[in-house]
Amino acid sequence: MTYEIPKEIKAKPKILGLEMRELVILLISSLLVLTILRDLVHSVFMIPYFVAVIGFMIYLFIPSGHNPKKRHYESLILFFRHKKAVYHAMDKHKQENRQLRQ
Repeated sequence: MTYEIPKEIKAKPKILGLEMRELVILLISSLLVLTILRDLVHSVFMIPYFVAVIGFMIYLFIPSGHNPKKRHYESLILFFRHKKAVYHAMDKHKQENRQLRQ
């Protein structure tokens, strides 16, 4: 006999669409960036600085459109860790191939 386990049991707990781990990382990293770099920003630009940093931190945790099941910060990690010696062929006939698939 085999028993099928529902997928809901395996789901990770989320708050505001973020996993708990990602939410903690987001809060800690934004607090670090805000406090460390605050001295480099003129007092006139403090509010736009806070808005920009918080917006950028939120952007990093939004799912990436180009890499399925990855967030933007994971895409950046993949971008900086890729091997430059590996050859990836470019598709010269992108439009023709797309039309053939349809």
